[in-house]
Amino acid sequence: MLGLYEVSAGYGKTEVLHDVSFEIKENGIYILLGRNGAGKTTTLRVIAGVLPPFKGKIKKEGNIGYLSHSFALPQEMSVKESLEFFSQIIGGDPNNVIGRFHLEDILDKRISSLSQGQKKKLSLAKVFLKDYNIYLLDEPTENLDPILASEIRKLIVSLSKSKIIIYTSHNLYEAREIGNYVIVIDKGSISLFKPINEIKLREYTIGIRASEDLSKILKGKYQGDYFVINLNDPAEVNSIIQELMRRNINIFEIKEMRNPLEDLLR
Repeated sequence: MLGLYEVSAGYGKTEVLHDVSFEIKENGIYILLGRNGAGKTTTLRVIAGVLPPFKGKIKKEGNIGYLSHSFALPQEMSVKESLEFFSQIIGGDPNNVIGRFHLEDILDKRISSLSQGQKKKLSLAKVFLKDYNIYLLDEPTENLDPILASEIRKLIVSLSKSKIIIYTSHNLYEAREIGNYVIVIDKGSISLFKPINEIKLREYTIGIRASEDLSKILKGKYQGDYFVINLNDPAEVNSIIQELMRRNINIFEIKEMRNPLEDLLR
């Protein structure tokens, strides 16, 4: 489990987190969401023990793996040397992560010469050298190519069955796709903590791709290939489908055009 109880923290004399309290007792993926500067990274640093709190209590059961947004890599070492170095400190076999994170072609490169994406892959490899009970992942798919980002999401979802994972992301669709819970931090305070499937849109917007022009049948407008309709309730979708089927119109796709997590950052 993991618990924060009236935790305040910051840098120097500047307080960033104000009396933050929450408990996590179930395995799963907890999306830590907030605007830039809200306190997401500071929260992870406090949990990881990198940043001591000004006040409050933190309770942790189990070991913690932390993916820092700043990478925290020895710039003068090669990729291979750094993995061997970290394995001596924290344990694990470098060979188990070299292939998983596609590092074969950069093993002899000095870390200072790597691109941002390559540094992110190496940082992920460092975190996953060892098995942890709790993972703190600050923007884990940022700067990754789409294929590797997809692989990382699958790995995280698989781990979440038996681990607690706190995950920050600016990609709201990614967050909704893999997250079980959302924790919203606003100006250094927790404003919301609830299951993602309970987050509802203020206005439900769908896009429909169909075999005929829908503007003569339904109220809405085209955005590219999608005919976009604003609804008051998701239940209204069924009646639209029934009407299009009655008119023998083929429906190719229906999708939500907005993400309910967007409303949390307004």
